[in-house]
Amino acid sequence: MNKIIVTTPEELRLIVKEAVIELTSPREEKKTEADTVNLETALQVLTENGYPTSKGKMYKLTSEGKIPHKMYNNKLVFSRKEILEWAESQAKPKYDATETIRVVAQSARRKIR
Repeated sequence: MNKIIVTTPEELRLIVKEAVIELTSPREEKKTEADTVNLETALQVLTENGYPTSKGKMYKLTSEGKIPHKMYNNKLVFSRKEILEWAESQAKPKYDATETIRVVAQSARRKIR
């Protein structure tokens, strides 16, 4: 259901004028964040998205080739998109019933024999 708005003719003219100006004025280009980030920013991006980790852990993961990264001028660089996709793929559900069922079933088989 549409809302009914009560206004004066002057207010309506002002609302329409502002809308027309906004639509006809040149658009400012949105500043986009660079996709490539350094280690410190990568840690911040991960933390902001719920995947906190330490600098030491990041160095270990990069040395083992377990996290997407590149080297530039002997410095680590990361893609925001790639590290967030990687972090999501590493996340495990808090509770996995299948593992619990498997352990209980194994335990029950041992006691029966």
